[in-house]
Amino acid sequence: MEYQLYSDPTWGKRVKISDEHRLIARWFNDELYENDELIEAFFTALDSTAEQLVQGREMRLLIGDGEACFQSHGLFHDDEQTLALYSGDDLALDESELQAWCGVEDLRALASAWRHFR
Repeated sequence: MEYQLYSDPTWGKRVKISDEHRLIARWFNDELYENDELIEAFFTALDSTAEQLVQGREMRLLIGDGEACFQSHGLFHDDEQTLALYSGDDLALDESELQAWCGVEDLRALASAWRHFR
């Protein structure tokens, strides 16, 4: 997994990753950004050998069997009444931005670089 760590004058320290891993960048840029409690839970889960679930505000991270799965809470939206309001619109759910997978070793490398960068 290729990534870039950079400083933005407006948004501060940021992570940029390829499109298929965009949700992982959001995890670092939005969920972990200045959230010390979640950062601690994330690194504890990353170091654990057991299956782990880390809940963020807008997404969650599942770690297990050498894989890390980032899932937007939007994947679990099942309010049929709300969805029915938009049924006549030509809207489509882009699931590519709702879920992303990577290997735990790749995630550890990124997390370590991010921790030193911030």
